[in-house]
Amino acid sequence: MQNESLYSNLIYEYFLLRFQFQYYRSGDTLPPIDILYKEFNVSPQTVRAALQRLRAEGYLSMGNGQCTKVLFQQTKQELSDHICRFYSRRRDAFSDLYVSGEIMFVPMLVEGLRRMDEDDIASISALAERAGADDLFHFYCFTLQKVENPLALNLFWEVCIFQGFPFAKNGPGSRQFTANVIRKRLKTLVSYIKAQDWDSAHAAFIEYQRSDIKTATAFLAPHFKRSVMQDQIPFTWRIYRERPQLCYNLASHILHEIYLGEYRDASYLPSYAKMAEKYGVSFSTIRRTVDMLCQIGAARSIKGKGTRIFGIGVPCDRPDFENPAIRRNLSFFVQSYELLLYSCQGVTLSLMDGLTAEARGNLISQYETCLNTGRSELAFWYYLNSVIEYSKLAAIREIYKKIYALFLWGYPLKAFSGGSPQLDMITLQFTQDMILYLKADDAHGCAGAVRELIAKLLPAAERFLAGHGIRPEKLRTHPSIRLLLTTGQEGPPPDGSGTGESFS
Repeated sequence: MQNESLYSNLIYEYFLLRFQFQYYRSGDTLPPIDILYKEFNVSPQTVRAALQRLRAEGYLSMGNGQCTKVLFQQTKQELSDHICRFYSRRRDAFSDLYVSGEIMFVPMLVEGLRRMDEDDIASISALAERAGADDLFHFYCFTLQKVENPLALNLFWEVCIFQGFPFAKNGPGSRQFTANVIRKRLKTLVSYIKAQDWDSAHAAFIEYQRSDIKTATAFLAPHFKRSVMQDQIPFTWRIYRERPQLCYNLASHILHEIYLGEYRDASYLPSYAKMAEKYGVSFSTIRRTVDMLCQIGAARSIKGKGTRIFGIGVPCDRPDFENPAIRRNLSFFVQSYELLLYSCQGVTLSLMDGLTAEARGNLISQYETCLNTGRSELAFWYYLNSVIEYSKLAAIREIYKKIYALFLWGYPLKAFSGGSPQLDMITLQFTQDMILYLKADDAHGCAGAVRELIAKLLPAAERFLAGHGIRPEKLRTHPSIRLLLTTGQEGPPPDGSGTGESFS
């Protein structure tokens, strides 16, 4: 039920943007339900809930035995004003997010191409022959699905919704996404897949990304010139989106405080009442958050004493591997490792490019402290926090902040199991290497060390969870909204006519 609500809201936002950018216009007919729910990979009821909400807000006309038609109307001036308002509030984030998206998604898109089988290639080849402007988005979704990482698809959707792409036929760069351009791009990529020329595929994705941001920026420039500067909306990665987000985010924050922050030397958390006041949340929210910390094994409620916490190096309780919320966050923990594996090289090179001598010195000092205290396991944490603090790309800082929060959920696994001498040697070597590379200002050396560490830690985490009944394939079964390649047409028919299933 919770996932249905989450995806229903995403589908609602998807169509709302399409109405507001006049992808659909008054009188257009939406595709039938049997196409929509297959394309979104959700239940029919999830799509119905989104459309019923849009109907209640006056965007749609729906009824028994009737097609679902768009009622929303805009004049050309109203559309122009909407585009101006939408993007003027995202002006500061727009270019930054495109560059950050290039770093995050291009390596995963290339990996998705690598994993395509003959049937996939045939599907893409067929799409390339008939593709319309909309199919670029379908192709990206289809390719990212091959990586089998729901967290990556989650991030992709959030970025697209924030940017208003691909919802605007009359939006930024709409002239760039013509059928001929899309078909040419897809045919080029198919040729690289068949030749297994991954370097050329990578270069092509970069070329397309940079061409698109250039076109979009040129389109938006006149709107920016006439707009009054408004309060800016920063990009926010809403991993959970719904009500649990508050508890999950607060739990991650408290985990940070237990391991590296103000509770680092404490044995117990403050009382529920004090924590509710400190964090500005309700008593019940604190209680649910602390329950979650106990379920992951990072804390233990002791009657008459309070909440005992287990800091760095202290054996903790066994995580509740049967709890759905804990399994979900452990799945995200592993998936976050994969996002790091694909993005860390570009992120590290970007970080080093903007790292001041003082910041580099601070990071070296942190790594040396890890060596001196025998806590090399913390070195990777300090790497993540250096990205969060020093990266010149705001979206990368936001994304890595959320990845770090997910990463914290994995530490109780190590504390419960008693650790591993082999992993200790791996993190020790990483710490020593990073000190050497940072002192030499060797960006590529740092990037290589980070990637090598993640490549070793990821399978270790998967093996541990498999030993407790969470097989690797189960770590990627958390549902994610996506658009599949179908034979149907997701868009208004050229003549504005068509049939759609009725909704009650």
